[in-house]
Amino acid sequence: MENRIDTELILKYISGLASDDEKNQVLDWIDQNDENKKLYSQLKNYWVLEGIKSLDASKETSESKASFRNNKRKYYTSLSEIYRIAAVLILALSLFGAYMLFGNKEKEEDKQVMATFEYIVNTGVKGIVNLPDGSKIWLNSSSSIKCPEKFSSDKREIEIEGEGYFEVVSDKNWPMYVKTSKGYTVKVTGTSFNLSSYSNDNKLIVTLISGKISLLHQDKKEIIMHPAEELVIPDEQKPTLVKNANIEYNTAWKEGYLLFDDSPMDEVIKKMERWYGVKFTINNSSILNYRFTANFKSESITQVLEILRLSSNIKYNIDDTRITLKKF
Repeated sequence: MENRIDTELILKYISGLASDDEKNQVLDWIDQNDENKKLYSQLKNYWVLEGIKSLDASKETSESKASFRNNKRKYYTSLSEIYRIAAVLILALSLFGAYMLFGNKEKEEDKQVMATFEYIVNTGVKGIVNLPDGSKIWLNSSSSIKCPEKFSSDKREIEIEGEGYFEVVSDKNWPMYVKTSKGYTVKVTGTSFNLSSYSNDNKLIVTLISGKISLLHQDKKEIIMHPAEELVIPDEQKPTLVKNANIEYNTAWKEGYLLFDDSPMDEVIKKMERWYGVKFTINNSSILNYRFTANFKSESITQVLEILRLSSNIKYNIDDTRITLKKF
């Protein structure tokens, strides 16, 4: 029997407002064919990108009057924003020429073999991803998450490239496994933590805010972490566990702050490339021996480079999105 899926139903599902029955309807439709999977993935990406624009706009005004230390509020997309973003998704639907058919419901297999989606956050922006279990991930620039449309009954598995702040729904009998590009997997049962694992960085950093996590590696002993601890794992080196970690510093990016604290120049350059969507060229390798300390909130790339010039005696040249650094 031919039936069109209700556009509002898809929007409710994406925004996390759908009931269990409505969720199953959308999941059944996604499973029907590859075209539906592709279409849903596109719409979800539109939702994430448009939603973050709204969040950033709302934060622009309110955060300008708040100090960094006191700014711990969470921002949520209002119903009015949901309807505004819905217009974008409906336009996307019409562009795809999509009409959706419902078939007979097949028995759901209790395996994590459904469609897997990848949520990508490009350079210069941030993103928020709602996982199927209700957990949330804030993604930093140049980051991505791969996850199934529905988790299996015995575990929740996802993959991350880049940096993310996790708030995981607690369930000791239903652990989450976060796989990284560094060969480590973070086992979580319900907690908040920050994980930085860019493939082009030379280390993995985990900061535990609350709850309990452990890091697994097939060739190494399990490492258990407790709140306010930071674990730094350099490539090809032994892990270092830091007590009383600087949580405020490690999670500042989530609140829109770009911080450097005696940071080596190669780290500064990578962060700025991701934050501003630019590419650096270094004309003198000795520049990489410099270190940099500064705090930024809404400064432009030019303002940041000016401070770098004054504090480090480094000249710069900007050509569109390409920046060249030279010594005086």
